[in-house]
Amino acid sequence: MFNHRQDLQFTTVPEHPDAVYARRLEDVIGSQYDEIGVAMHYMFQSWDMHVPGRYRDLLFGLGTEQVASLEMLATMIAQLLEHAPVDVLDAAVRLDPTVAAVIAGTDLEQAIATGAGAHAAANPWKGAAGNVSGNLAADFRTNAAAELNRRTQLSRLYRLTDDADIRYLLSFLLARAAANQRLCRSVSAELAEEAPSQRGRT
Repeated sequence: MFNHRQDLQFTTVPEHPDAVYARRLEDVIGSQYDEIGVAMHYMFQSWDMHVPGRYRDLLFGLGTEQVASLEMLATMIAQLLEHAPVDVLDAAVRLDPTVAAVIAGTDLEQAIATGAGAHAAANPWKGAAGNVSGNLAADFRTNAAAELNRRTQLSRLYRLTDDADIRYLLSFLLARAAANQRLCRSVSAELAEEAPSQRGRT
C-alpha cells in the first residue's frame, strides 16, 4: 500500500520556462530505458516474492523510491512548461529539424522502436513490463544494469542544460541511481555466494 505526501522529497524550481527541455525530460520518463520501466522492475519483483524478508523489503523500498523520482521529474516538466513563450518553440522548430518533425506530427519513437511499423502493446518506449525471471540474483543484476542506463540518460540530460536548478535535481537523481546500482550489484553478489555450489555436477 502507498501513502502519498503532498510535499516532494526533493524540490527545485527551474530558472525559466523551457518547452524544448521539458520534451527532453519527458523522454527519460517514458523512453526505452525509462524511469517508469525501472520502477516497474522493482515493483513486480517485490510483488512476485510471496515470502516476507529483507530482499522483498529492499525491492519495495527501491520501487517506492523510484516512484518518487518519477513525481519529481514530472513536476519539473510541468514547471518548465508553465508560461513557456511560444517564440521559444518557434525558434526550436527553425533550428532543429527533429523538433520540427515532432511538432509536425512525426512519431520518432515509432520510427526508432518499430521501424515505422504498428505500435505493439508492449512497446518499450511506452512502458516496459516488469522484469521477473524467478532468479533473484539475476533480477538484481538486471536492476543494476537498469540503474546504469538511468545514469547514462540522466547524465546526458545534465549536459544538455545550463539551468543550475535543473542540474541540481538531476545530480540528486544521479547520486540516487549510482547508490542503487551499487546496492543491486552487492545483493546479486551476496545471493550468488549463498547459492548451493554446482561443482562436480554434470
